[in-house]
Order: sequence, then structure tokens, then C-alpha cells
Amino acid sequence: MNAKRCFLPVALLGVVAACAGASAPAGAVVNGAKVDPASVPWFGSAGGCGATLVAPNRVLTAAHCVAGASVARELSQVTVGTVVRRATRYAMHPGWRHRNGTANFFDDVAVIELDQPVTGVPLVTLGGVAAAQAMILGTGRPFAPGTGHSEAQTLDGSLRTAPLRTISDAECARAFKGYRGSTLERFDARMRCSIDADGREPLYSGCNGDSGGPLWTGTLQAPVQLGVVSWGGDRCGADHLPSVFADVALYHDFITDPSPTWAPTATPTGTVVVSGKPLTGRRLTCSMRGYTPEDGVKTGYTWSLLAPGRGAYVRPRPVAHGKTYKVRRADRGRRVACLVDANTDGGYTLVGAANVLVKR
Repeated sequence: MNAKRCFLPVALLGVVAACAGASAPAGAVVNGAKVDPASVPWFGSAGGCGATLVAPNRVLTAAHCVAGASVARELSQVTVGTVVRRATRYAMHPGWRHRNGTANFFDDVAVIELDQPVTGVPLVTLGGVAAAQAMILGTGRPFAPGTGHSEAQTLDGSLRTAPLRTISDAECARAFKGYRGSTLERFDARMRCSIDADGREPLYSGCNGDSGGPLWTGTLQAPVQLGVVSWGGDRCGADHLPSVFADVALYHDFITDPSPTWAPTATPTGTVVVSGKPLTGRRLTCSMRGYTPEDGVKTGYTWSLLAPGRGAYVRPRPVAHGKTYKVRRADRGRRVACLVDANTDGGYTLVGAANVLVKR
């Protein structure tokens, strides 16, 4: 469901955009029924993804929705029902360094702290007994890609819901065996899966834009959240693949921890410089000028190859980590980029990026 977000500052978009391609499900629930947002005041949005109110001053979302974000930019506004709040900080699960594919995480959960509590709204209860059927809720694509609908129809932004049948880990693993989607996620026992109940049209599924939202049961006044929308097949259920969720029962302690390790909160500034000759066999060096990390914050360096994309948006492919990179013969004619981040065990914020063209 990855509506993969791009958290590069606007000033950096001409340099490199760290957006991954959309791996379905993550938009408004495919073939779902429209929902009045007032009826689900515990559902919200953050960073272009879904979120749920799990404490008066905290929402739950997917880790890939906040990865690389700044609370001063991409998370400056968090909506819960009709209430607008500002994010003060966020925490990804401490396992965030274990990537699932090119733009996701095996532990795909994160919490966002709000500047003021949201009162008078039911809180979402975590976990509970697995149900044979649960509901997915989101504002992503209401129609699967490639089904002949216009962009306006597929990106209408309406809130929708649909019932999905719970399937076992073994059934989900079989469904994705040998599958290679656009962003290369794979199923793991930390996840749970649900699928259209009968496999006949109309097929219900999550899709691009539903990321971070809930798989839930219970009532509107007492919702029980079983999963966080994470990823799925590229065709949003039209390929008869399940929607995949982070299993919140496994992350109860992290989600409710009053003092998790938070991601860096300072607004990153500075200039990334790539030095060295971009020639086969030569070594490039990445440096960060004008940036001093906060206490306890580390600086990370990721090298990527940029694939062609529309405008400034491209899909980078990580090829190495560290301050230096040895140019390979396969890099000829490609742009090699260095992305610099500020990180803790609670996540990372992108500081800047620069790239060079390998001519020969």
C-alpha cells in the first residue's frame, strides 16, 4: 500500500528526489464504500498517509510514511477527524534499519507526537483476537491501476472502507512466493494479510494512499486496530494478491512506550558535496558542509543510482553506504547520488543530496 512519500525539501528536488515507486496497496480503498469522516473521528492523516489516534497526543502510522521526514516540513500538519494539530516529533520502530525492499521496512510502524491532545474522540484499542473479517479504511485509490479510470477518478481523495478476509501467514507466504513487485517487498511473519473475501468482482483491496491507515474491527465508538496498512501487489488486488499490514499486536510495547527513542527533530540545513572524478574505478567522496548534528544524532550516507523519471522525481536504487563510493563500469551513463541523513534509533531525517554523472 505504499504511497511512497518523497521527503526531500523543495530546494533539493532538482538534485535528486528520494521517492520510490508506488507499490500497491497504500490511496482510497479499491472498490470501497464512501465513509463520512465525521463518523470516524479517530482516523486522520499525516504526511500524506493514514493515521489513527492511539492516545490523546499520539497517532499511529506506517514507518515508511514518516521515513526521512522533518516535523517542520512534511509533518507540520496532522489531521485527526476535523481537528488539526502539529507534529512535535516522531519515532519509527527501532528496527527501521532493516529495510523491506527499496522503500519499506519489515517493522513498518511509527508513532507521531502531537503538540496538543485531541479530546472528546474515541481512542483506538490495539490488537485483540484475530477476526475472520476486518475492515480497511483509507483515502487512497478507489480503483486499481490499469482498470481504465481517469487520474481524477483514481485520486479523488474520498474516505472509503471495505471488508477483507483474514488469511494465515502460510497462505500469504504462498501468495507472494516468487513475486517481485516494483519495490521488492517480501512477506515476513511480523506482518498479517487480508484479501477480498470471494475473489470475484468487485475486488476489495488497499491501494496507493492507504498506507498508515488501519485494518480494524469493533465499532465506530470502540475501534480495535489489528494492522497498519503497509504494502501489497502492484495492481491493488486486481492481481488477486493480499493487502499486507504490520501486525500491531507485535508492536504494542513500542506504540504505547511513553518515551521511545525519537527521530532527530532539528530542521536539517547544510550542503552536500560529492568530490572526486566520476570515472570507472575512481572513488567518490561525500561530505556535508554547514551542518552540525544534535547531541546523540549520527550522520548517515547512502549512495544511489538514479533511474529516469518524470520531472524531478526519480526512483533511486541504493547501492552502497558510507562516505565513499567506488564507481563501477555498470554506472556509466548514470547519475550517482549521495543522500545524507541525520539518524537515531528512532528514525532519520534527510539532510541533503547531491549527484554526479558518470561519463565513462
